[in-house]
Amino acid sequence: MSPQMLNVPSQRTYRLIVLSLIGISVVAVGLVTTALIVTRPPNAQQAAATLTATPAPTPVPTLAGVRPELLLCQRQAGQAMHTRRMVGAVNLADDHRITFQWISWDWPISDLNSALAGVMSSLDVALEVWQQGCTFYDRIQIEIYDREGDAQNHRLTVTAQMDDALRWRTGTLSDTAMLARLSVEPAPGLEP
Repeated sequence: MSPQMLNVPSQRTYRLIVLSLIGISVVAVGLVTTALIVTRPPNAQQAAATLTATPAPTPVPTLAGVRPELLLCQRQAGQAMHTRRMVGAVNLADDHRITFQWISWDWPISDLNSALAGVMSSLDVALEVWQQGCTFYDRIQIEIYDREGDAQNHRLTVTAQMDDALRWRTGTLSDTAMLARLSVEPAPGLEP
């Protein structure tokens, strides 16, 4: 054997290397093809089937009664309460009710008579806002609280119909008749 023959690879070795490279290429192409098949986007028919099988998304929750007109009237009622030096809050909602939460800071509340100043002031606010064009409500609800130490305790809920309040304002319903038409409920857990 000559020294030149020792350094030259045989044809058999070249064939083995070429076949190995072809085999690796075929495996690589197979893996890439499989990956493309698995991750390809669905055709139109499959997409339609997916859309019909997917449940509708849950709607985003919204606050009941939040409309610009109600918010404007609620602000006017809050300003009217502030003008009367009433402590509390007011809410107007789509259920056709204006709700006052009045807190008596100066005296304890035990019945309608002890809450009368806040009830009449709340009725006045409801009527004032109504006359300013905020005619979105037909019921007036007044939740009455008093302060005991650092706590505010719910004592009564008084409800009136707007028709009665309007008749009271025009004088066709007397004070006594208006008081008789009020619905008065003690707060849950309190004795009537």
